[in-house]
Amino acid sequence: MILSRQIAELLLKKKVGVDEVTEALSSYGLLSLLPNILDAVTKLTRDEKEQDTIRIESPFEIEESALSRIKRIVGNDMAPTEVTINKNLLAGFKARYKGMSYDGSAARIIKQLTK
Repeated sequence: MILSRQIAELLLKKKVGVDEVTEALSSYGLLSLLPNILDAVTKLTRDEKEQDTIRIESPFEIEESALSRIKRIVGNDMAPTEVTINKNLLAGFKARYKGMSYDGSAARIIKQLTK
């Protein structure tokens, strides 16, 4: 793993402070790594936020009651959601949350019925 990413992870996990990192980088003549560390912190934070967002695909706008049911299915009523209209779905929804996929689409249900 790249040093700047490792340092960014340590900073985010609060195992080291900014002052400690700056001092260490300065003593080794590596202050030029600071922009890369900042980029890595930004990317890691964005990736973590994306993991915590329920991403839902639906062929149409989702009513609040349906959104609440989907949140219960994935196990987090408080998670932020991002809904995308996908006209390729006939009905139902597909959701992704913390690396898990939830398929409540008509295509999946029809496949199960025909087996």
